[in-house]
Order: sequence, then C-alpha cells, then structure tokens
Amino acid sequence: MGMTFLSLPVRAAIGLFLAVGAQAQAGDAFGAPGGDPVHGPALKSFIGTATEPASNVYFTGYRGIVSEIYYPAADTLASVDLQFLVGDRGATFVDEEKRQPYRVTRPDARSLRWLATTSSPEHGWRLDKEIFTDPARDALIQRVTFTALDGRRVSDFRLYLLFKPYLSANGRDDTAFVLRRRDSGMALVAQGGRSASAIALSRPWSMVAGQPAISNGYAGRSDGWTDLLGGAADKRMDWRFERAGPGNVAQMGQVATEQETGQSMTFDVVLAFGATAQAAGETASAALSGPMDDTRRRFDAGWRRYAASLSTQRGLADDRYYLYAMTLKTLQDKASGAMVAGLGTPWGESQNDANAGGYHLVWPRDLAKYANALISAGDSASAARVVRYLFTRLQQQTDCGDPAFRAEACPGGFSRIGRFPQNAWIDGRPYWNATQMDEQAMPLVLAWRLGASVYAPLWPRIRQTADYLLANGPRTQQERWEENDGYSPSTLAAGIAGLVCAADMARAQGDLARAGRYLAAADRWQRNVERWTMTTTGPYGNGRYFLRLNPSPSAPDGSPRFGPDSPQRLEVKNGGGSRDAREVVDGGFLELVRFGVKGANDPVIGESLAVLDRVLGQSPGSGLPALAWFRYAFDGYGEHNDGRPYDGTGVGRLWPILTAERAMAEIARTGRGSAGAPYLAQLGRFTTPEGFLPEQVWSLATRVAGSWPVLNPAGAAPGSPTGSIAPLGWALGEYMTLIASMAAGRIVDMPQAVCQRYGNCVVPPAPGDAAAELAFTAQTRPGQHVYLTGNLPALGGWHTDLGIPLDAKTYPVWRGRVNLPAGKTVEYKIYRKNEDGSVVWEAGPNRRTAIPVSGGTVLGGSVVWESVSRR
Repeated sequence: MGMTFLSLPVRAAIGLFLAVGAQAQAGDAFGAPGGDPVHGPALKSFIGTATEPASNVYFTGYRGIVSEIYYPAADTLASVDLQFLVGDRGATFVDEEKRQPYRVTRPDARSLRWLATTSSPEHGWRLDKEIFTDPARDALIQRVTFTALDGRRVSDFRLYLLFKPYLSANGRDDTAFVLRRRDSGMALVAQGGRSASAIALSRPWSMVAGQPAISNGYAGRSDGWTDLLGGAADKRMDWRFERAGPGNVAQMGQVATEQETGQSMTFDVVLAFGATAQAAGETASAALSGPMDDTRRRFDAGWRRYAASLSTQRGLADDRYYLYAMTLKTLQDKASGAMVAGLGTPWGESQNDANAGGYHLVWPRDLAKYANALISAGDSASAARVVRYLFTRLQQQTDCGDPAFRAEACPGGFSRIGRFPQNAWIDGRPYWNATQMDEQAMPLVLAWRLGASVYAPLWPRIRQTADYLLANGPRTQQERWEENDGYSPSTLAAGIAGLVCAADMARAQGDLARAGRYLAAADRWQRNVERWTMTTTGPYGNGRYFLRLNPSPSAPDGSPRFGPDSPQRLEVKNGGGSRDAREVVDGGFLELVRFGVKGANDPVIGESLAVLDRVLGQSPGSGLPALAWFRYAFDGYGEHNDGRPYDGTGVGRLWPILTAERAMAEIARTGRGSAGAPYLAQLGRFTTPEGFLPEQVWSLATRVAGSWPVLNPAGAAPGSPTGSIAPLGWALGEYMTLIASMAAGRIVDMPQAVCQRYGNCVVPPAPGDAAAELAFTAQTRPGQHVYLTGNLPALGGWHTDLGIPLDAKTYPVWRGRVNLPAGKTVEYKIYRKNEDGSVVWEAGPNRRTAIPVSGGTVLGGSVVWESVSRR
C-alpha cells in the first residue's frame, strides 16, 4: 500500500519536508480572508484523548465525524472539523459525511476509542472509522474502511478528505500550504500562531495531470467544499491551490480510489500537531510508521488501567459511570492539572472568534464539583492535581483595581490576593473576571477533603483564599448562575462550608486565631441564612420558601440592608425581565443540604421543595413526581421557542444537573441510597445516543411561573438534548456522585466537618473515641446562641470561637453531638453568644465528666447564666 507520508522512524523523518514551488500547484487561492469562522457544534458524538502525558491532543466528534480538536492544551482550539465528502465517478452527486445517517459506539466499554459509521443507503457507500490518539505523540488517528455497497466497486466512487483548521484558537489567521517530501510525496499542513497541523495518509492522493489532487483555500470562497458543492459547482475537484492565508482557511485532498476494483479499502488518516509545520509533519510520519495495531492496543490499555483503578461503588457503577469518569479525565489538561468545563462552545455553529472561550475554560466551581466526583470514584490523584493548580496557578497574587471592580490600570484585570476569577484560561489569565463567592469557597472544601498531605504544603495560599472569603462575603457579585449580585442560599452554603473547612485546616496548622475567626463568621452566616434569603410573603405555595437571590445591598455589618420579604426588583438576565425577587425561585437552596449546613428534613427545606416542584419541576407522566427542573423562573439561557440558537436571549430548558442534585437531597432526607434510583433512571433518559449527559434537555411545553412560555421547535423531543453542549463536565460529575451516594446511603461529598458542626449528620467515632450526646436546658432570647467548650481540642480548647454550637430545635433543650477520647476525664462549660459577639458563661465551676472506655455517654443538665457578658 502506497503512502503520502513515508512509514519511517522518527529520526528518518527529520528534514523530510520542503516547501512546494508554484510549478507543482496552482499558486495562491483566491477569496482572502474567507468567510467568518465559526466553532463546531457543541453536541458531541464522542470525546477522548490518550491517558499518557506525551499526547496532548484532545478530540471531539459531531454526527460521526471528527469535530473540534484541542491542542496543545485542553482550552486551545486547533480545528473545527475533519470529514469525508463522497462522490461518484460520473460526478452526479457529492455527499457530505456529517449530513448522512451515522452511528457511534465504543468497541471497548473501558476505553475512549470510538467506532463511527456513516453511510448513504441512497448512493451505496459506508465509512467505518476507528478513532483514537497516539499515546506517544500529538497525533489523532482514524483507521478508515470505505465500503462500496450493492455490488458497486470502490473505483466507482471519489473520496475527498476535508479539514478546517482553527489553530491557536484563532480561525481568522491560519495559513494553509503544501509540503513536499524529498521523494516528491505531498502533505497538507497549516500554521497559525504557535501551532501547526499536518494531514498524512497511508495511501496516496489521487493524481491529476501528474500532480496530487490536494488544495488549500479560503472557507466559503475557494475551499474544497465550495469547489464540490457550492453554488454552480460541477461536483468535481477543479481547484488545486498551493497556499491560502492568512485567513479562515480549509484544506482538501482526493484519496486515490481509481485503481481499487474491490468492494472495500482500508487506510489510516493521521492528523498531527506541532509547534511548526515541519514538526507536525514529522509527528504525522512517525505516527504512521509504527504498527497501528500496537498503537491502538496501547491507547486501550491506558484507559483500561484507569477504569480498573476506580471504585465499583458496591456494584452500582454502570457503563455511564466509567464513560463519565474517563471523560472527566479527558477534560483535565495534562501539563497543568486544570480541568475545563467542556470541550466545546455552546451553540458553537453560531459562535465566532468573539466567543473565544466557550466552555473550554476553567471555572473554579465546576472544577471543584467534578474533582469531588473523581475523589468519590477513587481518583484522588487527579483531584490533588486540581487543588495544586488552583492554589499555585489560578489564585491571584496581587491587589489591583478599586472596590467597584474598576481595573483599567491592571494588566490582568481586577485582582485581589487569594481571589479566584470567575473563569480563566488554563494559564491563569481571567476570561470573565467577576467575583463569585462560591468559587472562593469550594476550592477550600476540596482541599480539606483531600487531607493534610495535600493541603498542608499549600496552607499559606489556602489561608489567603479563606481570608478573602471572610473579608468579602457573604454577599456575592454573582451567584452560581453567574448573572446577579446579592445574597444567595447556594452561595451562602458554599461559603459556610468553606470557612468551616478552612477552620479545620487552620487548627491542624496550629493557627487557632484564624480558625476562630473563620468559625465565628461561618456560624453567623449559618444562623442567618433563613433571615437573609427565605421569604415568608412569596406568591407561591404558603409563601415560605428560599429565594434564588436576595438582591439587597449590604449593611455596614455585612448583612442585607433589606430582607427577603421586601418588594425588591431583580433584573433577570438573558431577557428574563425585571421581576419581584420573590417570584424568582431556583433549587440553589439544596446546596444547604449538600454542604451539611441544613438538614434535609428541616421544615424550611421541605417548604421550599414543594415550591420548587410546583414552579420549576416537570413530571414524566400524569400523577408522577417531578424528575426534571428548570434552573430558575424566567430563565432566558437557551434556544428561542422557534429553535434559533441562544443569542443573548432565549428560553432556558431543563438541566439534568438539577435532577442529580434533587436525588442527593432525597438520599439525605430518607437515609436510603435507593431513594436516588428514580432520578438515576431519569438521567439515563436524558443522554445523547452515545450516552453523554448534556447541559440542557428539551422540556414539555409549559408556562414557567405561570407566565414564562416555554415551547419546543419542530423536531425537538422532550427529554432529548438541546444544542447547548454535551457532554458537560458538571453533569457527568453529578451522575458519578449520585451513584457513589446511592452506594454509601448518604451524600458522599458532604463535608463532615460542616454537617457535624451543625448537627446534620452523625460522624462515627474514630478508634479510641466515644460518642457524647449533648443536651442542656438553657433559657435564651432571640439572637442568642448556646455553645460548649472545654479542655480538649475537640471541644475548642476553651476558645469561645472554636466551641461546639448547640441546636435549638428542641428549645429550651439545646442539643449536639461530639466524639471524645475514650477513658479521658474532660472539663467543659456552657456559654452563650450574643448577636454582637459578646459571651456570657454559665455560672459555677467547670463541669467534669469521665468518658467511658466503651460505648457512648450523655453530657447534659440545666444552665444558669452569669449576670455579666464578656468580650
């Protein structure tokens, strides 16, 4: 079998390529700079990379063709699509591969090698492509079999390979040209910015007038698609241009079929990358030179090893769980450890270079969510890389800009020491630079969960973020939907958890003063979350429920100036309109349960759930409970009702993430892992044909909140993915965490330091400890809160900001629980904190109790207060 690139060892490929002179091709293409470049569709058929760090190609597919490829980092777009066009010898038709029926599968359920089949029953051909990357180098491989059907021969067809580079994330400034091997073979290469690509085949190009049928053109003007299919095209390859660019370029070559008299032919296509065209060409030649079966086996073996390292979740782990774990691993940049939100741009086919970032950026919130999922799956090593990236690369280390976020003189935009930007490129440059307090808090929780071996070396950086959160919370410039400022239940939940976990880390590092400040703030926020964000005068249900957001400005003490019952206006972004804040509900309050701040059976959670289901929930059938939810009332982030892509306004649809969040709250409410089963089954119905969970799925026609019309365009089936993006890393991580929570019978990523502090979980005693139930009868006034401290670190070491808060649900009996060293005698005392931070101790001497060697104990009694408060 002939080759356009020689099958040579890497050393032999060095110096192999020379620029082609004008005598070989028809000179420069016309039509510069080409049409407006756009991204590829975000609804992916497949996704993958090699597990080995030597290969830095991250690939995706759309409708059975190779779509966007990212190189050399997971945030850097390098191509839009690579597809075949199929015509016939008589030039009566040309079929574009991505518009044909297709099917995509994985031959090995524990690998990200894909088999894509496209075909035309009408014109009698089929393409089967195995798609994977070379674990040893920066090259994508397609093992292609072209089959002529219904008695036809391969020679009856004309086969073209069309490629659209988008190098260095810039579709307007690429240059495409031809390179010649010293033995006169030809290659298609492109250069843009700091990257280059090269296309190599294991069989020759067709020859026309003694020259290979390959060409470089400007997209929409002189490219191969326009040559074959545009306007009055004659369905023949008439143009053969040596060079195009700089501009929006595309490349095409005709694969030799003329001499193939059989019914099928098999060949390899390699798309390689490098810093220069020469390097890319050499990589392509090296990829072709090795035994391709061995390359495929090494690719599969890397993923099988990874899958085998994951927890089986007591047998509940299904094929989607493994697919999602491998996909999350693909979203992790190999050089830095960062993880992007998704390999794509929502509604990418309508987006150009003005939307350079898409979802292939780092969001600290998303990153923390699915890094936690990897921990739950047994991959703590990847999560540890995430934490190191967050605190050594992404965290800001300068103060620049004023408190109103004006930062004209700041080279990197507004910054504060310890702060994380809203999102960023992998190298740390902010993309959108708003401040979201949950994105400050969640990295703290993640670091805490990984333990001292990870957080202790990073403590000087971790405390900077905790200090920033303490100084600037609880109000947030944006909540988790990234659109509005104010006081949000979801943001408060993360902030409280972040400060409690930071306090635990501070204590471990001997920084008791910081630990005390963090806990004092966390306790205050936790006590006030209802007063700040739960209305009692709302228009839904009995009027009592958590808001999506209280948009109030801050009072001097950091609390809202106006309460959630005030008639405040909330400007709902994406065209949602100006609304009374009490009309705008979402499921963010479930984060209070997820982070252990509130119990799942707390009455205010139950009241809010009833409103959530009624206003935002959709049921799969009449009389069945809701299993899918809209993000919030009046959401405009989605396609328009007539099917047009989101363009700054639109209509939001159902988010699978919310189904998983609700499932975990149900597990917490019942204490049964099986309570998550209906939700898990529903998530399975939301996937793409290849099994990926999207960001959004089409809903049933409805009017959300009674007045916001949600309709489906023609052909959009309820429950099927919209065109936003699939897969979405956050959704995949939630699916995995749900399975892990079902296996454990509890929310597995709920930080125990938080839920134990606020009495929302029972943490079993460690070996050598015994459980102590706390029950003290004490009279208090509104705004006063009861604590216990004593002579052991577990009791706060007599530090009044480190003591154990007791719960007033059974007032006047205040309750709690703590694990103490068995066989020890402890001294302790009860005190109360006033709203101004002053402390009143109980009267009398310290209490003393001997903790039994085995079994538990109860510490309790009646409390009489001293008459003097102390600071």
